[in-house]
Amino acid sequence: MYERRLKVFLVVVVAAISVVVGRLAHLQLIQGAQYRRRAEELLIYGELLPTVRGKVLDRKERVLAYDEPCFDFCLDYRMLKGPGSTAVERKAYSRWVRRQVRRLREREGVSEQRAKEIFKRRCERTWELAGGLTGATRNEISRQAENAVRRIEAIRRSVGGPIREENLAHAVVGGLDEATAVKVRSRLGEMVGASVHPSHRRRYPCRHDACHVIGRLRPLTRQEGKRARTTWRADVPIESKLASNLPGDLVGANGVERLCEGLLRGSRGYRRLRRTGRMLDKIPARFGSDVNLTIDIELQRALSDILGRPGAIVVLDVLTGEVLAMVSLPTYDLNTYRREFGRLSRDQVRLPLWDRTVSVRYPPGSTVKPIAALAGLSTGVITPTKTFYCKGYLHNPNAFRCWIWKYHRGHGDLNVVGALEQSCNVFFYNVGEALGVRRQVEWLGRFGFADKPGTLLPGERSGNLPDPRRVRSVGEARFLAIGQGRIIATPMHVANAMAAIARDGQFRSPLLVRELKNKQIVRRLPIDNEHLRLVREGLYKVVNSTSGTGYKHARDPEIEICGKTGTAETPDRRIRIDSDGDGTLDRRGPVVCSGDTAWFAGFAPYRNPRIAFAVVVEYSDTGGGPTCGPIARRVVGLCRAFGYMNE
Repeated sequence: MYERRLKVFLVVVVAAISVVVGRLAHLQLIQGAQYRRRAEELLIYGELLPTVRGKVLDRKERVLAYDEPCFDFCLDYRMLKGPGSTAVERKAYSRWVRRQVRRLREREGVSEQRAKEIFKRRCERTWELAGGLTGATRNEISRQAENAVRRIEAIRRSVGGPIREENLAHAVVGGLDEATAVKVRSRLGEMVGASVHPSHRRRYPCRHDACHVIGRLRPLTRQEGKRARTTWRADVPIESKLASNLPGDLVGANGVERLCEGLLRGSRGYRRLRRTGRMLDKIPARFGSDVNLTIDIELQRALSDILGRPGAIVVLDVLTGEVLAMVSLPTYDLNTYRREFGRLSRDQVRLPLWDRTVSVRYPPGSTVKPIAALAGLSTGVITPTKTFYCKGYLHNPNAFRCWIWKYHRGHGDLNVVGALEQSCNVFFYNVGEALGVRRQVEWLGRFGFADKPGTLLPGERSGNLPDPRRVRSVGEARFLAIGQGRIIATPMHVANAMAAIARDGQFRSPLLVRELKNKQIVRRLPIDNEHLRLVREGLYKVVNSTSGTGYKHARDPEIEICGKTGTAETPDRRIRIDSDGDGTLDRRGPVVCSGDTAWFAGFAPYRNPRIAFAVVVEYSDTGGGPTCGPIARRVVGLCRAFGYMNE
């Protein structure tokens, strides 16, 4: 009986051992390679390597924007993600919570139940302290937390396995200074999963100078974030994704930061490591390239000081078309933009967010008379000796008057040089009528007025010209020749037109970013040199002849300035605002702005032009000569002092 039981037991044991051995053989011999591969994968994780955004430099390599060291307030990924929606995520979260509770129990010397209570309270306290210590709002922190979670999920799906970032802390408040970082660190013991890590943030050392040109950064929009997550799919090679954005990234919002986003951003790196720390392979990060602007920030700052009121100044290098300065006032501090956005956006009077050099269009007034003169001379509508008699108005004193009619007199007989010198409207009414709208629009288009100014900045706007097919009145042609009616342009358009006249009829689109020089447009305008000479003589006499409209205000005894005054009626000369916040202008409310648009545009010096410029001042009560003439004289003087008038 005993032997029988022993045999049965041995058979069972042998059978069991056979099953185990068979299973082991199956696992080792048949599925061994598969499980070995899976085990290897579990021991390997991927890690993204950060890039650094390139600097923005002026023409003399002074830094306008750069990434500076700072600190980020970070929260553990498990704290941000929470329990999750899958069994694996819930298990990972529970394991993390147990580890945190165990640490609290050991550190505080309390029971398990008490440690769980402390953990729960500190979790709630963490979010409160995050805002109170850093100054960020709960919405901002929540948005950053959501972006961090989306970012990690996108990377995990892309890699197709575990990633190191799932076990790390991620920034929910960035750009902390050292004092704030010290304050936060002193309270970390009251929080869960919180830490302070070194980081970097975008800084703008020139603050408000050239803020519209340089631009600023912004987080990805929700739609861009969705596209980013789609890009980071697992079936796309990692090498193809490193230059793409991830949720939570900052990108250029406007200005050069947006224009040169592809150059400045660079691309991340990537490496795979074993849990032991040994690196298997690596794709190094590529830092963003520096971008060199043609503007001189010191000249820009000096010009801002002399303008001093809402308006714009543009200065171009005649020979190359490079933008030396593009001043738009008022400005704002790029470093504090996010904090002050509410105030800036509500300012409906000064409108500091507007870039008046390339984004705001004004009636150009008499600054287009040189183009009308060249069009008339080139088409044979007028000759160098052709004169028109100005009696202060064209046909009757109630319509199409010359500006001098306010003195109840006219200019008398004038040729093209004299008409430019004295800015005679009647002469150009006749020229405009003879040319017609179609030919004037064609010539203004040759000078770039129908296109965007050409700096390539995202916010620049094209000029607006009347459609010849829809013009039914001869008055439109007359007004167009003096820069009124349905014509609007930016200061950059006007300055570049003056530059084309100064460089003997060669049109060059303005060059702002040297790395984009290959996109500069250059073309020869069909203008006779003698006609250019006559127009330049007229512009010289505007400033240097005693009867010129700019003689009293813009003349400089040391520099022969050529220019053209301009006074254009602003479409709405009396500006009111939405003072009660109902979304409509208060037509019966107080007037906050009134006046005309004042201009002075030209080039210098007369004999060998080196710079071209345009000055515009909003809502002027005294006209282009008295308002902008003195500013233009100082613009030329500063350009000379900075060395841009040298041979």
